[in-house]
Amino acid sequence: MERSRESRRLSVASSPVTTYYPVMMHRGHRAVFGLTCLSLLACGPAGSSGDAGDVAADAVDALDVTEEAEAFVCNSPPGEEFADDRFYHPWAVLPSSEVPAPRDWQLRRGIIHIHSPYSHDGCDNEPFTDGVRNEECFQQLRQALCDTGQDFAFLTDHATLFADHEFPDILLYAPGDTLIERDGNPVANRMACPDGREIIIAAGTEQGSMPIGLEHHVGDTPAERHDNYNDTTPAGIEALKAAGAVALVQHTEGWPVEELLAMPLDGFEIYNLHFNLEDGIAEALSLLTELRRAPCRVPVPELGLVPIWRENDADLLRWSRALAIRRSAGVLATDVHRNTFNGTSPDGERIDSFRRLTHWFSNYVLLPAGAVDDVALKDAIRRGRLYGGFDYLGYPVGFDFHAEAAGTFYEMGDEVPAGETVVLRVVAPTVSKLDPDGPQPVITARILRSDDGTWMEVATGQGTVELPAAPVGVYRADVRIVPEHLRPWLGLRADTYVVDHAWVYSNPIYVGVSWPPAP
Repeated sequence: MERSRESRRLSVASSPVTTYYPVMMHRGHRAVFGLTCLSLLACGPAGSSGDAGDVAADAVDALDVTEEAEAFVCNSPPGEEFADDRFYHPWAVLPSSEVPAPRDWQLRRGIIHIHSPYSHDGCDNEPFTDGVRNEECFQQLRQALCDTGQDFAFLTDHATLFADHEFPDILLYAPGDTLIERDGNPVANRMACPDGREIIIAAGTEQGSMPIGLEHHVGDTPAERHDNYNDTTPAGIEALKAAGAVALVQHTEGWPVEELLAMPLDGFEIYNLHFNLEDGIAEALSLLTELRRAPCRVPVPELGLVPIWRENDADLLRWSRALAIRRSAGVLATDVHRNTFNGTSPDGERIDSFRRLTHWFSNYVLLPAGAVDDVALKDAIRRGRLYGGFDYLGYPVGFDFHAEAAGTFYEMGDEVPAGETVVLRVVAPTVSKLDPDGPQPVITARILRSDDGTWMEVATGQGTVELPAAPVGVYRADVRIVPEHLRPWLGLRADTYVVDHAWVYSNPIYVGVSWPPAP
């Protein structure tokens, strides 16, 4: 059976974008008929009625897409090999050094909540075999953090294995790295990348709670450590903090607010990818099916988060309730284990690879000028001096949220004294290297006030948004985006995915707030 590979130019009527789809076809009338049907249905004249993308996708369903039937087969939208590095594309990596920081701060970008071979369920549930570490998985994790341009990673390995292993192994240490030591003991690792960069790696565990940045184990023996890492009493949390940790909890949606408030936490997750996968399992399974049988319908695998992404409303509401009682930092949690989808996607890489999932979103930390180490990062996270960016929608460049009162600037995590006349200001970012001649996203910035367990929008707009004379309260900002610029890579059903998405979450600024005494 003879086949040829051609490119067919499909211009979806509902989109201003012309997209190229590589097409496999049989040299026969049935294949030509299939192409003609798809072209007419998908491309129709400008201004034609109906959802042309849906019609075209349904046409694919109407055809037998199996190769054995010698019928039309559609391939994915353009892959990385067609990317133009002058402009945004889904595979681009932007170093934090190219993201301007506000005022005199410096930015570092990284991952919070990630699992290594020192988690029992990491690496397809085979982190160790006969006591030997899964070296392939270990190296894949190291390489992924380098490939995605991270500056830091806070590991959160389950205590099942984590408690049984020692520093510096649990810091992803390998020859060529530089250990950060205190009192002669390794507490963190400057992991060396092939390009000469270094990534700060810190240890932590996801067990009873989720302490990140532990500088040593809490307990001398594995048995003591297991007990301590399961302890969520106030005394247990304080013991973790005494070991250098930032005290967080994982999977915030699973905790009653009363339990969260009973623990002396520094913060918790406001987004977790694992929750998204559980909540959107139907969409995830549909995506995997379509990638196999009709990939022209769905996004390229690098944008695999687009069909399943949703806000973790339960986390955001718990955050608001907690902020009525005390200050709390919010973080984005990747929660990658490399154990979910064991198989390659059309681009030859696992859907759940370390590289892909760490590329999708990250935490941006504001740091003072000077040398950066694990302590500086932890201090900033505790304070809430960071924001989360969903980088799969494009790297956000130029984001800023601050308050100004009496000529003084207050950053995320700061407390503005009562009685001041306060202006809150959020500056919406732009997409890094956006093609000026391509489709343009719609970007909206908002200022929100915590209000009795909810978030109330108090100012919104494009560009720079201000709230003058802000009354007493706890405020955060977010940036929303309708990602029109992604259309070339979203497949025939792009209209389904080009909807409102959260792009940036700030941490709070506290205006004239006083909290009730701690219990």
